[in-house]
Amino acid sequence: MQDVVGYEIDVNDLFNSPAKTEDVQKNDNNNTNDKQYSRISKFGRGKMQEVVGYEININDLFNSPPKTEDVHNNSNNIISVEYDNPAPEGNDKKGIEFSRLTVFLKKYYRILLALILILVLIQIEITLLVVLLHHGNSEGTATTSKTTSTSIQPTFSPVSSTTTTTKIPTTRIATHNFEKTSTSPEETTATSSTNLKTTPDPGDTSCGTRRPYTFLFAYSNDLSSETVLDSRNQFLLNNGITKFSWYGSVRFDTENMDIQVYPNIDNFRATIQNNLPDPNQGFQNSSIGSNVFDAIEKFFSNTEAPVCGSIIYILLKRYPNEADNSRLVSLIRYHHSIVHVVTSATPSGGSQPKTMYSVASKTNGMGAFESDQNFIRATFWLPFYFTPDPIYAITIQVSGSGTIILPDFFRPLTGTYEIVITYQDHVPDNSFRNFILHYVNPYQSGNFSVDSESVSSYWHGNLVRQGMVTQEVNTKMSLDYNYSGWGVHSLQIRILTDIPLDDWCPYSD
Repeated sequence: MQDVVGYEIDVNDLFNSPAKTEDVQKNDNNNTNDKQYSRISKFGRGKMQEVVGYEININDLFNSPPKTEDVHNNSNNIISVEYDNPAPEGNDKKGIEFSRLTVFLKKYYRILLALILILVLIQIEITLLVVLLHHGNSEGTATTSKTTSTSIQPTFSPVSSTTTTTKIPTTRIATHNFEKTSTSPEETTATSSTNLKTTPDPGDTSCGTRRPYTFLFAYSNDLSSETVLDSRNQFLLNNGITKFSWYGSVRFDTENMDIQVYPNIDNFRATIQNNLPDPNQGFQNSSIGSNVFDAIEKFFSNTEAPVCGSIIYILLKRYPNEADNSRLVSLIRYHHSIVHVVTSATPSGGSQPKTMYSVASKTNGMGAFESDQNFIRATFWLPFYFTPDPIYAITIQVSGSGTIILPDFFRPLTGTYEIVITYQDHVPDNSFRNFILHYVNPYQSGNFSVDSESVSSYWHGNLVRQGMVTQEVNTKMSLDYNYSGWGVHSLQIRILTDIPLDDWCPYSD
């Protein structure tokens, strides 16, 4: 029987990769055949020939397929087998034999990784669920404070440009941060800032915004009698004083001072007439500061006239020595009161000219700086007659030239309002050039424009005012300003009405 050369497939091959095609090449002497086998054994029918290759046992089911073997017949007809991978040291078997665990991991590692990933995701979801449930329970039991009184320091970003715009949020937000850049950076790089606060909680609940008004007229003993009487008479000439139900007066900057309050105007007039300034009762040393703080505190401790929602008007000749006014401001705010002050350009003593201006700023009032003979004019211009209730109050700091986007102004009723602005927080100097307050809404636009020439034609003061008519819509506000030098100026901007809001206007820092 003739030899038949073929390939016998072992049952193990069913679980292994397909065999590669064998290549049979004759060498130059035609007596050597190079044959490549892969997991295949050679057989003969009838007479079995010598089999070249290697036998596969059951362990091969768990091992990776071996690489193709090269079989060469040498000149001595000795068959040698070469493997690409050498056998491990100390092992006389050809090739590399892997453990079952290693092969199992290599074969199923993708499935294992997927299972691990799924378990990790499940754990994350469980953790998030626990955190959310805990957070929800915390919110249900937490309490919040109604008082917002955070002071935010302004930020500054120098920009080289021809137009500068600064934005501030709406007035109902408790704190405002914004940036200001100067169109004239060679003159100044100062910042602008606004900080609004709500009325302290709980505050005085003995009155509402439509309260009966109490008016306190407080004057320094260092002023002349003429200045005091002129200011009193100017107040009495205004028909708007009929809004007040109680009238009080106090002469301060003396060792002893008494608060007098009356429900009628005649007693008010007479009390001031009988308590005019007396130099013999005043402080004899200019280093002594004003005791105006004590006068205000004494007024709030009186038990005759209602103090909730009161309006306090101060004629200041001597500066206080106190720089910190936080305790006094808290007291005034607690009673929902407003302080207006006119400060003399020629003080009789004290060291802090801006302290009472700051008190006015923080209680939604106004602060004027005037010569003594012009106190009468300031008494006329300050807003405590026909439009005593602020419905828009901000205080900003400016320097150099630029534009500030102010908080929007919204009034639920159509009507006429009064805009009052102080353009400097000190005795006026020639650093002021001009400002333009713009207000725009879908129905109208307008502006309030003031320059250095127009204010000098008044009385060289620092306070101006103008009427404003607006609709029941949101009104956009912005301010263009222009100052020379490096000085920083604190501006009070108020819009007032004779019809108070249902809620107290937020205080401004």
